[in-house]
Amino acid sequence: MSRLDLSSNPLPPQPPSEETPESAPKRKYIGVKFNCCGVYLRVYVNRDGTAYEGRCPKCYKSVKFKIGSGGTDHRFFEAY
Repeated sequence: MSRLDLSSNPLPPQPPSEETPESAPKRKYIGVKFNCCGVYLRVYVNRDGTAYEGRCPKCYKSVKFKIGSGGTDHRFFEAY
């Protein structure tokens, strides 16, 4: 009968990296339900920071929600 030794010497503690998951900037998103295909998706802010842009993962229908004054504070939408 062979034996398997699952014990090992613990690894030395690692210094914290400069960017941990807790300190990483969170990307802004809105939730969109694409009724065309019945899928929910997070849609993220574009690189310019001017709109939330995304596509349905099944039929590739695109959506764009502009960011500006006088907008809404809703976080979930439906695209038809």
